[in-house]
Amino acid sequence: MQLYLTYSSPFARTARIVVQEHKLQSCINEHFSHPFHNQQELISNNPLGKVPCLNLDNGTVIMDSEVICSYLDKQLGDGRLSREMENDWNLRTLYSITSGLMETLVQRQMEKLREREGLRSEFWWQRYNSAINRTLDFLESNVSILPEQFSLIHINLGAALSYLDFRHEDLNWRGKRPQLTALSEALEARDSFSATNLHE
Repeated sequence: MQLYLTYSSPFARTARIVVQEHKLQSCINEHFSHPFHNQQELISNNPLGKVPCLNLDNGTVIMDSEVICSYLDKQLGDGRLSREMENDWNLRTLYSITSGLMETLVQRQMEKLREREGLRSEFWWQRYNSAINRTLDFLESNVSILPEQFSLIHINLGAALSYLDFRHEDLNWRGKRPQLTALSEALEARDSFSATNLHE
């Protein structure tokens, strides 16, 4: 199986962490493919041209990080990473919020790149900043509802927080959020996280 990714993508990192957690490295090959380069191999598998994208041995293509992580956990793993939120709508909502946070952080990064061309929108810049700070405050207040067992929610949240450090140091997110700070440090100490550090 081929997992198309970039090593700077928080979404791709979530899939890589699941691979590590279930020890699937021997059956999944990481294939670097930068979305901006429009490499034929990636866009022929994913018309959206996004990573991560998982190409199974039988030719089936699975895309979107949440779907890929669920497949890896349930079909190739033992399902433990998603078990607690299966019938818990609060936890499923929390999972969606962490995905939304990652998406907003990536959009903010795209706006930073547009700034280099003199095209940054002040409206969107402020909107992204407000959404990120509101969401971090919400998560700080709701850390206690995270499942006791390590889960896909932990993976999403950890990947989002590390992406903040990687791309958005100017936000100084740790200052008034001690619970998220402690959680981030604990997650980054896990083997699956340390083996998948974000980099260019």
